[in-house]
Amino acid sequence: MKKLFLALMSVALLSGCVTKSLSVEDRSQIKTIKVLPVYFSLESFKYTSMTQAWGAGLGAGAGAATGMAAGASSAGTSALTGAGSVAGTKAANGAKADISQAILNNMQAHGIDLGQLVRESFEKRIKREGLFTIVAEGEKADADVELMVSQWGLCLKNFSTVLYPVIGVNGSMKRNGTSVWRNFDTISVFNETNTVAFTPQQYATNPEALRAVFSHVTDLAVSKLIENLKQ
Repeated sequence: MKKLFLALMSVALLSGCVTKSLSVEDRSQIKTIKVLPVYFSLESFKYTSMTQAWGAGLGAGAGAATGMAAGASSAGTSALTGAGSVAGTKAANGAKADISQAILNNMQAHGIDLGQLVRESFEKRIKREGLFTIVAEGEKADADVELMVSQWGLCLKNFSTVLYPVIGVNGSMKRNGTSVWRNFDTISVFNETNTVAFTPQQYATNPEALRAVFSHVTDLAVSKLIENLKQ
């Protein structure tokens, strides 16, 4: 059910039919916000193994070897990896399963919570931009902000020897229970500022490599959300 929910949310948000800009009226009346805990699922992790890429016999070219994750939704994968990607490749093998699980284990063992990274990044940007005053969870606020990590993972860029982080984040602001702002942003391997990457082995053994790439890609996605919120 979680995977179905995430897929449906991604399709709807990517279509643009549910995005909503913050009105002048709402902007003038919202002075304080509360950023709720961010939903983040390990099940939505997408991982591209080097064996998958070469085993698929793909030629070089933009997007050729990215986005290959067993069971990945076409909407979510195409948004994250760009045009020309191949989704749902069934060439998964023991090596891929071992390394991807080792990466997840490394994250959990060292408390690297992508949802928390998104929340901290969002709050930091709100404070830096001076857009709103952030209140604690138990306090009253003019509006609540809900964020969700809908897609995330590690993907190849063509036939690189390192994997780049990718992420999709949904954002929503509610005032008196009514949504007054909604948007969705992704950072793919082809984003020109997505430049921090490591080998699969480094991700599996070095928690700081994981923290570095996901902190960086989170900041990039949040920056795009904040720019939209300011408009």
